[in-house]
Amino acid sequence: MSAQHRSAQQRGPARSAARRLDALRRRLRRPKVAFVLSGGGNLGAVQAGMLRALYEHEITPDVIVGCSVGAINGAAFAAEPNQRGLHRLERIWSRMADGDPDIMPNRGFLPLAVQLARKGESLHSQDGLKELLESELLDGAIDDLTIPFSCVATDIDRAEEHWFQDGPLLPALLASSALPGIFPPVQIAGRLYYDGGVVREVPIPSAVELGATKIYLLHPGHLESRASEQPPKRPFDVLIHAYWTARANRLQDEIDQLPEFIELIRLPAGSNPQLRFDDFSTGRELAALAYEASSRFLETGETSEPVSGPSSLPSVEEDLQLDIDQPNSEGENE
Repeated sequence: MSAQHRSAQQRGPARSAARRLDALRRRLRRPKVAFVLSGGGNLGAVQAGMLRALYEHEITPDVIVGCSVGAINGAAFAAEPNQRGLHRLERIWSRMADGDPDIMPNRGFLPLAVQLARKGESLHSQDGLKELLESELLDGAIDDLTIPFSCVATDIDRAEEHWFQDGPLLPALLASSALPGIFPPVQIAGRLYYDGGVVREVPIPSAVELGATKIYLLHPGHLESRASEQPPKRPFDVLIHAYWTARANRLQDEIDQLPEFIELIRLPAGSNPQLRFDDFSTGRELAALAYEASSRFLETGETSEPVSGPSSLPSVEEDLQLDIDQPNSEGENE
């Protein structure tokens, strides 16, 4: 073998090692990207549209963190961050829109106010949601997901957030989405958990703790517009107004406390619907509006005013007030 040939053979491995080192340096310089999916109940279909927009713009997360319905959407995408995973996520929301299975079965003739006053720890069981997740998501471990994933639930006894970063996936998702009063608490390893939104609805700080420096926030609600609606007219209106104000304040406070090197990108939801909490029928429409708005934002950087979006009649507020808003004997409200 000639000296020239031996020299060429030696240069081959050296060049390969140099290319690997250069690729490593590029990865280290690249911002660590996180997708943060907040809670949002039946508005969660919005996140399906956002995820499709991100995927089509070739934005790939290094980590996904989720809360409540955001945990379910995030886990579905983390399992298969591709067209197949997006189709499955869209199928999940289409099935919920069609009541297959019924996540929150019809309450019958009783007003919600009466239902809430009845004995029992919740209005519904999680049987429908469990059936849906078992049929659509792999019943495996969090560690088996393609993209690193974690979700938050509320530890009832300790009154603190609990993060599921490993272990069985399905119980973690059910715990993270166990909305108090609507679904019963979920027991895991002897501890009871409620919806993570009780303590950490928008888990931005958790993404920072995981090393993210570029965060895409997939939040399905428009907190600002809720806080600026018409002045409260009844005690229940005051409670709802206070609740939305507290949510908006906490979110803004967490954003303000982010380190300067963190880049936060909040995707537009595209609509501002007024839906009953148990109305999942508009999932396809919400996802489509969010996809259009988020795609436009990622292409132009511009956020258009959200359309009014779908609405449910009567609203949840009206439903709660059925017992106090009935006409008196003269045909007028009190």
